[in-house]
Amino acid sequence: MTIAVNERWPDAGCAIWLAACFPALGFEIAATPPGRPAVLAEDGRVLHTNAEARQAGIEAGASLAAARSLAAELVCRRRDAEAERQRLRQLGLAAYRYSSRVSLAWPTTPRASRQRRRAMPPPNLPPAVLLEARGSLRLFGSGGEATALATLLRRLARRLRRLGHHAQLAAAATPLAALALARAGLEGLPGDAATALRQVPLMCLDISAQQLERLANMGLVRLGQVLTLPTPELGSRLQPPLVDYLHRLTGRKADPQPCIEPPEQFRSTVHLLAAARDLDALLLPMRRLAAELAHWLAVRRLGAEALIWELRPPAGPSTSLTVRFAMPTADSAAFLALSRLRLEGVSGSAAFGEVAAMVLCAARTSAMPQPPAASLLAQPTNAGTPGPRPAARLALVDMLAARLGGDAVHALATADDHRPEHAWARAPAAGAMPTPAVSAPAVSSRPLWLCPTPQPVSARQAATFDFLAGPERIETGWWDAAEPRLCRDYFVVATPAHAHCWVFRNGGSLRNGANGQPGRRPAQWHLHGYFG
Repeated sequence: MTIAVNERWPDAGCAIWLAACFPALGFEIAATPPGRPAVLAEDGRVLHTNAEARQAGIEAGASLAAARSLAAELVCRRRDAEAERQRLRQLGLAAYRYSSRVSLAWPTTPRASRQRRRAMPPPNLPPAVLLEARGSLRLFGSGGEATALATLLRRLARRLRRLGHHAQLAAAATPLAALALARAGLEGLPGDAATALRQVPLMCLDISAQQLERLANMGLVRLGQVLTLPTPELGSRLQPPLVDYLHRLTGRKADPQPCIEPPEQFRSTVHLLAAARDLDALLLPMRRLAAELAHWLAVRRLGAEALIWELRPPAGPSTSLTVRFAMPTADSAAFLALSRLRLEGVSGSAAFGEVAAMVLCAARTSAMPQPPAASLLAQPTNAGTPGPRPAARLALVDMLAARLGGDAVHALATADDHRPEHAWARAPAAGAMPTPAVSAPAVSSRPLWLCPTPQPVSARQAATFDFLAGPERIETGWWDAAEPRLCRDYFVVATPAHAHCWVFRNGGSLRNGANGQPGRRPAQWHLHGYFG
């Protein structure tokens, strides 16, 4: 990380712009295989290299053929400008946490296509993210603007580093000045912004190769040499767009920046440098995507209820995996843990083949539940209370659903029906946990374990029952033509084995006779459930 901070700042009320440029953005958006030399190439030239490639003697600007001759196992990735644009926008959204005015700086004057006769053409300028920091400096400390700005820069650099990117950071009074300082990688320069800008090479400015060549022919290679020239004479010798650019850079002319707007739905993609087949090779891009989603949710105070992972092979259809949560969460560790369990379930199947890119989408989000308000009278905690905490229970549900599949784990929900066989229903384990629709006394009078069908009880066994509660008559079901009308008298009894059971007597149960007239069944005892 390179940070350039000026010691003198404009008066209060003037803008302070931060710039974070990414020299190796195209190389960093791909997951590099560990231990293998890898390069990013464009038009047959090497743009960026990793440590293994540099150890093999491969440098930026070398031809791709020469690089392959130096490393037989070289992994080469072609530059994808559209993927870089999408990634730059995601980084801009990550910087949205520190300022409400965030802009993207994409070079508009490519230079690699000019001067083909040279062995090493001038490289393209790296893209960058710009954000205005004056409005949010008070949130990062009260020790003055310089201290608050240094804190903001450290936090921004830490955030970008967690997302897997090396950034060069700088600050200045105008967006173009901050961008020039960041691209130049200046550090620790004393003095004000004008002194720092004088040291910036003209190669770091967003001007065309033709203008660079004309300035070089005049013996001008740094910005300070150009700024000392009189403006009328400079405008007569150079094109007007260059003079306009210098005016906006020095603050003589307003330079409004278009600000980005955060999207309503999260969707991010990571392209792998080489196709992967095992789960270990996918952990790095999964960790990066999970961190991005956690930040996106934290900014909006949302939680994810369901995620969709899309595994894209080099050719053919993609594979989609859904990960659900029992309650909204914004924890990247939980995203990664459950997603890994879900992938382990399919990693050995035929559906899991080579993966060239990974896509993460937040399928369903909702507001994070507010923590319970603390009581003025603190209640003592009972360390001996049995059973896990609610959060631990929900985490266990998520792990079982990820390991066994969503169809294998269910929750129980109450139904609006008086018949015991129809008073409950299966509910998805993901989502809000169901709450009972009946009062606590009614819940205590119903057993948790019901028999699939009531079991007949002989008169001899019924004579041994110790009646504890009852009778409770349940008479309903007249609207359901598929089942006969119920008329049962329920009792809570204790057996000689000290088991608490729920039994009923259907002596009052109604049925239709052979001629269609109402009839009655003979009185008989049935066992319907057990209490815990």
